[in-house]
Amino acid sequence: MLARNMGSADRVMRALGGGGLAVAELTGNLGSAEQYFHYFAIGMAIWLIATATSAHCPTYTLMGVSTCSPNQDEEE
Repeated sequence: MLARNMGSADRVMRALGGGGLAVAELTGNLGSAEQYFHYFAIGMAIWLIATATSAHCPTYTLMGVSTCSPNQDEEE
C-alpha cells in the first residue's frame, strides 16, 4: 500500500476540482476550448479524482512534499 502524502483539505479540493472539470467537459460547457482540451480535461479529471481517493500523489512523492498532518503520517 502506498503511504499517504495528502491531507484532507487537499483531497477535498482535488475531488471537487476533478468532479467539476469532468462535469464541465461532459456537458460541453468548456465552449470552443473543448475541441482542443477534450482528452486532456478528461485525463486531468481522472487524475485528480484518483489521487483524492487514494490520498497518494506520485508527484508529491517525487518532490518530497506531504500535506498530511504529522498525526496522519504516524498512523500509516
